[in-house]
Amino acid sequence: MPRRLILVPLLACTACNRLPDSYPPPAQRPSLASTTSDGLSYFVSMGDQDAQHYLVRDFAPAAGGASRWALDHPVLRFFVPAAPRLRFTMDFALPERTFRDTGPVTLTFRINGELLDRYRCQTAGQHHYDHPVPPSMLRANAVNFVAIDPDPVWVSKADGGRIGFVLASAGFTD
Repeated sequence: MPRRLILVPLLACTACNRLPDSYPPPAQRPSLASTTSDGLSYFVSMGDQDAQHYLVRDFAPAAGGASRWALDHPVLRFFVPAAPRLRFTMDFALPERTFRDTGPVTLTFRINGELLDRYRCQTAGQHHYDHPVPPSMLRANAVNFVAIDPDPVWVSKADGGRIGFVLASAGFTD
């Protein structure tokens, strides 16, 4: 019993600590987590279950992996929320086998029909593209279209099929 009596004053003394200073929450940035009713968002990985919803034209059928062949005039669509500064990013590859025939490849990026950039790839292999997007090019809280034209494209000698690059992921970041 005497031990309990000793603990009570000790506990009372430790409970009287001064609370830390209060700080307001940080300013909130717009969230890019918005989606449309059909599941479109601001970013897609080709391995995502719903990746086909982002593909407008010129992509090869899915082969079950985390990437997909883009043909000669691929177009993607994204739901882009209102945000002050966005960047368009893309992870893609130029396989050695096609690069041997094409040499360096230039990708021309257009957003909603307006020229964003031309990006020249001097080597085969994995590439990461990242470029700021002028707010005037984007339709806030709406579906936006991104066209990516590779030049030159690889042309199959067997059947004349035309392929550009292998897309892993693409979309908008803040």
